[in-house]
Amino acid sequence: MKITITGSLGNISRPLTEKLVAQGHEVQVISSDANKAAAIRKLQATPLIGSIEEYEFVKRSFEGSDAVYLMIPPNFSTPDYKAFTITAGKNYARAIQEAGISYVVNLSSSGSPLAGQSPLVNYQNLETFLDELPSLNILHLRPGGFYTNFYGSMGLIRHQGIIGNNYGEEVNMVLSHPEDIADAAAKAFSTLSFTGKKVQYIISDTLNGRQIAQILGAAIGKPELTWVPFTDEQLLQGLLQNGFSKDAAQHYIVDMGIAIREGLLAAHYAQHAKEVSGSRNFIAFAEDFARVYQQQG
Repeated sequence: MKITITGSLGNISRPLTEKLVAQGHEVQVISSDANKAAAIRKLQATPLIGSIEEYEFVKRSFEGSDAVYLMIPPNFSTPDYKAFTITAGKNYARAIQEAGISYVVNLSSSGSPLAGQSPLVNYQNLETFLDELPSLNILHLRPGGFYTNFYGSMGLIRHQGIIGNNYGEEVNMVLSHPEDIADAAAKAFSTLSFTGKKVQYIISDTLNGRQIAQILGAAIGKPELTWVPFTDEQLLQGLLQNGFSKDAAQHYIVDMGIAIREGLLAAHYAQHAKEVSGSRNFIAFAEDFARVYQQQG
């Protein structure tokens, strides 16, 4: 089967490409970075270099494919991230319809079903563009927060001895390992057992900030590591200093933190997460975190 993968060689797309190639599929990978072409070929996949904001490129990339894996790249430095996601979502949906694609696995998010509601008023739900397409078999994967997002806290841990977000240490977070997401997508493509519009939740672990600080602290030899709640403004300013655009920082990070703080995401998962996959717990991930932390030290 010929499968087109979006997301370049990111935390999910790379292992997904490896798994699909190992299963014998013909895989092509979309990337906006020409420097990734050699690495894609090394995985025995075909690189397709271009921008998902350009419809003709997306259409050419999808033509001849039996199935596609969709995700919106985290281009958080773009001035208007919402406009970027809308453009990409519309291009995906139009290209799928015109290319006659029958099977799609879509990387959705924990915030998608709450998009448009306070505090996620300006959060964009890619599912809506795809669900409008007739005769499409689509599986929406809804993971929690990625384990790998904590790599972004290494500087804070190293220089200030803290980790945190705009919610307290007792607030529970639904978390997902990117490998668990890749496993779910690979299984879906190998079986093609999904029909119509289907949703699958990916929950690898559920922890609060205090537990995360304890686990990561123990793994890197900093048992004193503590979780610190930031104000919304402190988090926003920190993100801006790290290269995020104000739109992306506010609507996709700060507002998401507010939704977590208010228990909206946990309540949604508790009510709707009926079909769930995910097996890699956070303690196991902490070993990888420690290895990267030491390498960067």
